[in-house]
Amino acid sequence: MPILLLVAVSLLWASAKGSAQQVDQIAGQQQAKLEDAIRRLNEQRTKIQNTQIPLSKSLSELRVESKALESQLAERRRVRDSASVSLEQLRVRVADGRREYEYISGALFSEFVSSFKSALSPAEMTTFGETIREHDLLLERSEASEAEKLDASLNLLSESLERLDDLLGGKTYPGNALTGDGRQQGGKFVQVGPLLYFASDAGEAGWVEETKTFQPRMRPVEEAEGALIKGVATSGSGLLPIDSSLGDAVALAETKETLGEHLEKGGIWVYPIVGFAVIATLAAIFKFLQVFLIRQPQPMVVHEIVRFLRDGNKEAARGLAWAQPQPAADMLVAAVEHSDESIELVEEVMYESMLNTQPRLERFLNVIAVTAATAPLLGLLGTVTGIIKTFKLMEIFGAGDPKPLISGISEALITTELGLVLAIPALIAHALLSRRVAGVLARLEKLSVAFVNGLSRRPAGGANPPSPSNPPQNSPVPAGNAR
Repeated sequence: MPILLLVAVSLLWASAKGSAQQVDQIAGQQQAKLEDAIRRLNEQRTKIQNTQIPLSKSLSELRVESKALESQLAERRRVRDSASVSLEQLRVRVADGRREYEYISGALFSEFVSSFKSALSPAEMTTFGETIREHDLLLERSEASEAEKLDASLNLLSESLERLDDLLGGKTYPGNALTGDGRQQGGKFVQVGPLLYFASDAGEAGWVEETKTFQPRMRPVEEAEGALIKGVATSGSGLLPIDSSLGDAVALAETKETLGEHLEKGGIWVYPIVGFAVIATLAAIFKFLQVFLIRQPQPMVVHEIVRFLRDGNKEAARGLAWAQPQPAADMLVAAVEHSDESIELVEEVMYESMLNTQPRLERFLNVIAVTAATAPLLGLLGTVTGIIKTFKLMEIFGAGDPKPLISGISEALITTELGLVLAIPALIAHALLSRRVAGVLARLEKLSVAFVNGLSRRPAGGANPPSPSNPPQNSPVPAGNAR
């Protein structure tokens, strides 16, 4: 056993000694590898260090080149964007210019040509008419270029400006015009602004007016004015008569018509309106003369008549009553004649006299009233017939030309005018006359009351008899009281 243990220990010792040698050998190998790796690392570092400097230099150069390229790219982008914007702006400007050209060549020049035509006098149409027609024909030609059309419009504009320069100082030019009797004569036109004159070779002179055929026609003037026009046409300078209304005053004067012509345009219903007007006028004149010339007695006359009757002097009372103006005289005389009768009878007599007077005062007032009510209706009837006539004429001639319709329109308006012209004065006259008649009757009633009261006076305490202001129950109410 001890021997075995010793043998085992010896074996272990030998084994351990061999392992130590092996470990040392491995350590040496590893140390050699480490040193070789370090050497290679140092060589690699040296190599890297040697190549890093040119690489850094190349990188720096590349970075500089990259920045330069980026700057060039940005510049090119700006140029490109600027070119795009400029091109778009140019397109917009071209489009705007095209629209302006179309507006000028289309709307403005069309309006200019239309205004230019309307501004030309009849005499100038022979000069500028052909130019305008050529311009219009060129614009209608499809094969004409825009430049040719624009040149034609500009030439026409230039001629119009030259015309304005000539008109500012006045100009004369030869031409033909129709005289008052319709004959065409040659001569010279004198134009200053919108004023146009003509002096014929035959010695006539006058204003120039436009006709339906656009043929200039001369309107004769006074001899003194004609001499001025001929002088300017001959010498090119001088004084001219001026019509500030440009012929409107003369045309307006020619439209004036007589009363008969005006009534004739009113148609058939004018005649009954005029008939009512004559009747109402005569009745109104008669009634005004009758009613407004009536004088009333003085207030104290009734007391004087009553005093004569109390004194028994009936003849003096009758004479004083006859001396009063009508219709009061008839009423007072009748009262004096029956003064010996009862108060009731005197009152009835005076009331009867008032009733006899009232129809005479109100005579013909109903004629005026009927006229005032009927005249507007006749005017309305004339209006209806005039409108019917207008529609019939429209069926025949159409509504384009208003001249054939004037007769129907005139009939419709003139009858209404005459009806109102008659009705308004008739209504006013009837109101004034009715008021005046009522006033006359009221004053007669006042006289009758004063007469009865004076005649029926009794000593104090006596009863008052009935008066005209309070008539008996079986007697009619006076017209004055009824009002």
